[in-house]
Amino acid sequence: MTANVAQAAPQTADVVVVGGGLVGGLCALLLVESGVDVIVVDAAPPLTDEVRAQELLNQRDARVWALSPASLSLLERVGVWSRVVRHAPYQGMQVWSRDGRGILDFGKVDQTRIDQESTLLGSMVEPSVLALALQQVMQEKLGTRYLQPKRLKNIERFSNHWQVTLESGECYQTPLVIGADGAGSMVRQLAGIQVDLLDYKQMALTCAIRTEKPHGGIARQVFLPTGPLAFLPLANHAKQSDDEDDCWQSIVWTLPAVDAQDMSDLDDAILMAKLSHASGYALGQVTAIESRGIFPLKAQQAKLYCLDGLALVGDAAHVVHPMAGQGVNLGCLDAAVLADALLHDRDRGLWAHRQTLKRYERERRLPNSLMMHGLSILGWMQSSDQPWMMWLRGEGMHLLTRFDELRQVIGEQASGRSAIKGTRYRISS
Repeated sequence: MTANVAQAAPQTADVVVVGGGLVGGLCALLLVESGVDVIVVDAAPPLTDEVRAQELLNQRDARVWALSPASLSLLERVGVWSRVVRHAPYQGMQVWSRDGRGILDFGKVDQTRIDQESTLLGSMVEPSVLALALQQVMQEKLGTRYLQPKRLKNIERFSNHWQVTLESGECYQTPLVIGADGAGSMVRQLAGIQVDLLDYKQMALTCAIRTEKPHGGIARQVFLPTGPLAFLPLANHAKQSDDEDDCWQSIVWTLPAVDAQDMSDLDDAILMAKLSHASGYALGQVTAIESRGIFPLKAQQAKLYCLDGLALVGDAAHVVHPMAGQGVNLGCLDAAVLADALLHDRDRGLWAHRQTLKRYERERRLPNSLMMHGLSILGWMQSSDQPWMMWLRGEGMHLLTRFDELRQVIGEQASGRSAIKGTRYRISS
């Protein structure tokens, strides 16, 4: 006699967010704070165990995210930023070209110390440190609805919902799936959404360095014939003496793909000398180096940001060149605009309406496209060795140094404030 075993009905939720990184986690927490039933599927390993967390905090992550005022405001709102144990605020940015005229300054660059938070352009934070804080908050606010580590197996569309199946066999039904699972998004692939791809044929060399002179809360970027070289303030995780205060920085050096690996393989003394020379000794000699890495540089954008009951955010929707540090901030703005639109729908008795998702796509796709193509054009202009192009970019840099109003407009756009001024997350002036 064969027993009939009833299969358990799939659990339901208002939304399933696939991806528990910064953008997916932020989007989920913005919805949770307004009472939305959210499930987060996060493939990343847990970081919050006391031993694992301490190991993570004892390491220096060579890469940093340059979080804008808008991103910081959103993270403060959901209780994540107060959990970040270290970060490096910055109040100014200097940009120059080795073959140009003048230095382009943003914010305050004439101080050696950060004195008031009102002057900040943002803060540099290591992704691993921010991930720890984010996981802590999601565990507290989502409880058992935060699934980790869990991997997506499949999504299937039915008449009025999606069925989300995990590799572990768990199954969930939801009217809305949010894909926040990175540049190689499985949600995007399973939904059949194609991407436009631009391969820069470049790689970024990253490392943590210590310089003779302190950074003083200033981010610096020099345009070289090979590509931009950025010196980004890095919080010192284990200061040995007062002399080391503000001397650690994260390096992102864009290089042709054929040269990047060779540069990464150099011994410490030679690489430090090359970095010192490439920067024009802006902060003296590089005196220490740690945590090298390289990664390919590509830009891509999904042909669609949404389908019925499905939306893409962050790198799942778009990837831009890192030279302006805007990629992660664009993703945070995606999360805020989408969450605000969904909550506006809910106030009218709707949820994840097709027109609402299309409105989100219209509001975010154009600025993301402009940023992606603008950075591509800027990178091409800076790498060209044609005499007329060298003259043009030199004159352009010189002119920008003379117009404070134009620099203020650029700075305001980079802050992210204008993108969320029409939402419930706007920043009070």
